[in-house]
Amino acid sequence: MHYSELLDDPDFQRLLSRRSRLRWSLSTLLIAAYLSYGLAGIYSPGILARPFLGSAITWSLLLGYGIILLGIACSIFYVWQVNRIIAPLQQRLAREYR
Repeated sequence: MHYSELLDDPDFQRLLSRRSRLRWSLSTLLIAAYLSYGLAGIYSPGILARPFLGSAITWSLLLGYGIILLGIACSIFYVWQVNRIIAPLQQRLAREYR
């Protein structure tokens, strides 16, 4: 097996590109959500401390749970994309270059 052939394969390049784009997109989304939450806590703590629709639950708590759910949703989406697109391409390349 020649690794240089694998590295030059357009399908392998596409695999690396898709995987990288997916990881960076989801990472950027989560980092932006965490930073926004933190900055909102610093610059407008009064808004986050307000009760949500008159209940004992504050906006801060809801947004915190929202960020956790966003992380879970990103993980589920990542696994779904990997299983649907990336893994089949990876398996095909593994069979070709054994």
